Amino acid sequence: MTPSGNRFRALVVCLAPAVCGVLAAFGCDGGGHVPDANTQPAAYSAELSVRFEVSPDHPATVSVLGFRAAAAGPEADVLGLVDPLAAAAPDQGCILRDVDLANRALVTRGSSVDLEELGGVGVGLGSAGSPLTVVRTFPRVYPDVAGVVGGVVGEAAPQPITSVPEHVSLLSADSELPVGELPVPALPKLLAINGSAPAAGQRVEINGGLTLSLGAAGGSLIELRPFGATVVVSCGVPANASTEALVTVPRALLAHLRPLDGTPANASAGVPVSIEVARRVHAREPLLTAGARVSVEVRSTLTVELRP
Repeated sequence: MTPSGNRFRALVVCLAPAVCGVLAAFGCDGGGHVPDANTQPAAYSAELSVRFEVSPDHPATVSVLGFRAAAAGPEADVLGLVDPLAAAAPDQGCILRDVDLANRALVTRGSSVDLEELGGVGVGLGSAGSPLTVVRTFPRVYPDVAGVVGGVVGEAAPQPITSVPEHVSLLSADSELPVGELPVPALPKLLAINGSAPAAGQRVEINGGLTLSLGAAGGSLIELRPFGATVVVSCGVPANASTEALVTVPRALLAHLRPLDGTPANASAGVPVSIEVARRVHAREPLLTAGARVSVEVRSTLTVELRP
């Protein structure tokens, strides 16, 4: 089983069904949200996310997501709400993250996030001495079925590239000249899974937990993502880690990972899981008058089967 082609739409299906009625006055088409008398004043932000995916059995791709957001309530990680793959990882160790529960919590707190396209933004891909290839975003309604997060975003769906560039240049809507530049971080390398060389489709016994060996590990993150599920195990490696590091995921966390039909993870069938290794950098860049937070990430994906 392979991951979805459009990674920015991963897991958004869990956003809306329980709360669509909140938007009855506007319809369920990604428009504005019904104001609540108890809702806190909106906090405004702008985000641009650039993601490179490099996997052994797939061509390298680049995706771009950009938006302005008005968040009512104490929502610090707006990008992580809009794109679950971009959610912040722990500084070290592993945590369990449930996208569905996070969205239900928004409803409980009376919070909401209204999105507006970050229009006209371009991302230039280039290496030393080569001309820029510019990727532009186009408006799309988000999500398909609106909930407490809704509106319009600017998106460039995953498109193939011959190689990951050394840096990205940022182009505003007002100029074809770059207004900023960020390096593309180096991709950490997955060296071993429970002591064995990693291979697509391999069966991994998890009776004693799961140990992953990483090269160039400092500041990287690892996610274990069952296909179609909303629960993710997210692990972080400290920035000052040595060249090679071990990440140990306790069996107690692995027990929460379930296959599509909800069968417990200790059933004999095993659980198909995407092991995703990534590194990202953040910076504030002058794409708008007030600036925008830009995230550049490189990520690799390996499909395995976890077995009890």
